[in-house]
Amino acid sequence: MNPLLSAEMLKLVRQPGTLFWGFLAVPIAALLVKLVIAGFIHLRLGRQSGDVDVFLSAAKSLSLSGNSLGHLLFALGIATVFFLEYRYSTWRLLVPRHPRVQLFAAKLLVCLAWLAVALLVAAVGDMVLTVLFGMLEGQGFDITPSSLVTLSAAFGIAFLELAVLASLAALLVVAFRSMIAAVIPTFLLAIGSTLLQLYLGADADRLPLPGYAAQDLRDWLLAGGAPVAAMIGAAVLFGWFCALTGLGLAVFSRQQLASE
Repeated sequence: MNPLLSAEMLKLVRQPGTLFWGFLAVPIAALLVKLVIAGFIHLRLGRQSGDVDVFLSAAKSLSLSGNSLGHLLFALGIATVFFLEYRYSTWRLLVPRHPRVQLFAAKLLVCLAWLAVALLVAAVGDMVLTVLFGMLEGQGFDITPSSLVTLSAAFGIAFLELAVLASLAALLVVAFRSMIAAVIPTFLLAIGSTLLQLYLGADADRLPLPGYAAQDLRDWLLAGGAPVAAMIGAAVLFGWFCALTGLGLAVFSRQQLASE
């Protein structure tokens, strides 16, 4: 399994365009937006008083995992990782040498690893900007163990939400052998969830969709939301991830790849 993981990681690293736009562009864009907004506020309002909770600010920044445009770019990167073998017809060289479970798992694990890196970039970058602007404005810093726990929990929620996205994109690429068939539906799911919530209001939250489940968890963590809704949200996300991953593996295990 380790050689497969190393090979998949090397493939992705040798595609800097895919690595940047598919995994790193979203957190970098989020940091640039925060930099512009924080700079504008500093220029308009001047020095601010009070302490800044560095870890809590970073925890809130991880809500980018629910951004629709972010889902589009992440789905593009994930789909590229899985579609590469179909495009160059190299599955026929890999399948005889390795179990299909390991082939599928290696690609999915590499995608999950870089999604985790993206979240780390967002969190660490937010903390750096918070500290810099806090020093510039003469504010104090409130760093507590409880805030660190909140940050860790927010990271777990964001990672689980993106893991569901990765398993969905992987399933669609494998099922349709097409990258566009994975990118567009995942983006439409994110946009559709937002529009559905605007149309149905609070009734939409009862639907077992990943976006709503992740938001329930974030509301519980950051805004004192209902614990029961958070527990249901966690179960929904785990259920989506396990179901989509299992279905993707089942489809991949039964595919005819002699000519792919």
